Amino acid sequence: MRRLLSLIVMMAIAAGIAYLFMRTVARTEVTDVFSSPAPITEVSVETGAGSVAVDGGPDDVLTARITKGFAFFAPEVTTTSAAGRVVLDTDCPTLGVLTGCSVDFDVVTPPSASVRAVSTAGSVMVTGTSGAVVAQSTAGGVAVLRSRADDIRASSTAGDVRVEAEIAPARIEASTTAGGVTIVVPPGPYRIDASAGTGSVILEGLVDTPSASRAIIANASAGDVTVRAR
Repeated sequence: MRRLLSLIVMMAIAAGIAYLFMRTVARTEVTDVFSSPAPITEVSVETGAGSVAVDGGPDDVLTARITKGFAFFAPEVTTTSAAGRVVLDTDCPTLGVLTGCSVDFDVVTPPSASVRAVSTAGSVMVTGTSGAVVAQSTAGGVAVLRSRADDIRASSTAGDVRVEAEIAPARIEASTTAGGVTIVVPPGPYRIDASAGTGSVILEGLVDTPSASRAIIANASAGDVTVRAR
């Protein structure tokens, strides 16, 4: 039994050393650039391990910097553009997590395009856009900043969620399972449905107005929820 336990411990140590080696010494990073001309009405970006940043740019051209990190086995990145819809997606090879596979996206998009930005393990940030926004992370923070969108959906399973609107949106939905939620909006009447499982709900400069046409829905299972006026 002791020999078996010793063998298991040695295997675990060896696996840890191999993991660190592949994440550091043997790791390679490659950056590619993808661009798509106008018209662009919809942008979808999804990665497994890695961050996603989408910024509203000054013109109608989309440009994406794609940084692939890996040891031995490079991830596959799919880029498609058709009928105004741009899709950027990734696929890490089998055992990709063990080989340090990751893909980061830094995208500059026409500001009026709708945005869907998703990461399984990494942060997500959408800044300065006016089309509808869906921003999601399973393990990472999510931020929607300087937004002029009418419809914003932001969520994380493990991470803070922050939404800052420059104009009053028709609807904001923001939630996290483990973390806090902060929403900042222009003053005005809003229907506010905010809840915090083990934290506090804080309203600053706003009150719940059930008859309001604009809605804010915010939930944190383990963390505070703050909704305030700019």
